[in-house]
Amino acid sequence: MKFYKAAVVGAGAMGSGIAQVLSQAGLQVVLKDIEASYVEKGLANIKRMYDSRVKKEVLTQAQADSHFAKIKGTTGFGGFNEVDLVIEAALEQIEVKLEVFQELDKVCPAHTILATNTSALSVSEIASATKRADKVVGMHFFNPAHVMKLVEVIPGVKTSEETVNAAIDLCRTMQKNPIKVEECPGFLVNRLLFPYLNEALYVLQEGRQTPESIDAAAVEFGLPMGPLTLLDMTGVDVCFHVNQFLSAQYGLRFKTSPLLQKLVDNRFLGQKSGAGIYLHSPGKIYAKDEKRELNPGLAGLLAEINPKIGSKTGSASNENVFDVHRIILPMFNEAIYALQEKVVAINDVDMAMADGIGLKRGLLSLAKENGLSYCYDKLSEFTRTHGERFHPAWYLGKLANAKIHDLSELN
Repeated sequence: MKFYKAAVVGAGAMGSGIAQVLSQAGLQVVLKDIEASYVEKGLANIKRMYDSRVKKEVLTQAQADSHFAKIKGTTGFGGFNEVDLVIEAALEQIEVKLEVFQELDKVCPAHTILATNTSALSVSEIASATKRADKVVGMHFFNPAHVMKLVEVIPGVKTSEETVNAAIDLCRTMQKNPIKVEECPGFLVNRLLFPYLNEALYVLQEGRQTPESIDAAAVEFGLPMGPLTLLDMTGVDVCFHVNQFLSAQYGLRFKTSPLLQKLVDNRFLGQKSGAGIYLHSPGKIYAKDEKRELNPGLAGLLAEINPKIGSKTGSASNENVFDVHRIILPMFNEAIYALQEKVVAINDVDMAMADGIGLKRGLLSLAKENGLSYCYDKLSEFTRTHGERFHPAWYLGKLANAKIHDLSELN
């Protein structure tokens, strides 16, 4: 299916980024929000994106002006009767999305594909608000949408193969890297990411590591930033709510760290509040290797959880060398669970983690370097010492017992 005109519902950071990518791919775009001020802010954001591309000499000024002219803002549904595609990027609340899709079903032509940018909610449930469930699909972009390459394409239970293929083709037209992900809570990247973030907090509250030592180990492994830095950047409250949702769906593997709960309770929400794990001064941008200042309120929270810590936030010494596999293996294990459930193809896991969170080496390289038996045994050891959230996937045990060294042998 060829797309000529699209609409984006929601002119915030994500919606404006999606609109920019669509316009640069040559589509006419209608950008909608509920208030004119939101639309104007979204258009200004897109203008800055194009100005940046001109400054970097990615586009000429004439090209940028031509692309930007393809976008029209609105607070109503005018023009939606002509679109081939709608991408919804509204609030991440199921009630809001159901209402939006019910209205879209009324105002859009019968051939129009309706996509949701949800990062966790059920595509199938969203589709139930329409009379065209076969034309409803998840297209989960990553923030910032105009930069990040990955798009998770998620079919609902009634989504047609034609709709999925059309969404995948459009992603490629937008110069994105799409992966098809079967519907499950958290889809793929968030499902893998949150055991890693959560476990970093468990490590911290034990008092034997500092935030800096945990973050440094993750960066050395190949992540663009450490888990605690990412937690602050994403928003501690956002991470808490997502982890609670995943915990309700998957059980003990996602049991929320007590420290995450205490950070939220004390309004230490990261960059947005000025303090999370670290302090954040307005306008301050840290250089890559610059030392971050710890939130002085963190020590008290840690002492409440673990009185043995006292007034310190941990000590990373030669006796307490941090094994980064403690936070990486939960990600790896969740990837194996996803493969066990046939959520995603093996070859797409490493691409998703590279394009979705910037992991510079393949997550599945753990098995290539150490063997699946090592991964299984290490997870079993962590299960004994730290609890059921490390319980190895059944499929991992099956492969290890079959003497399969790494997943490449299955291709």
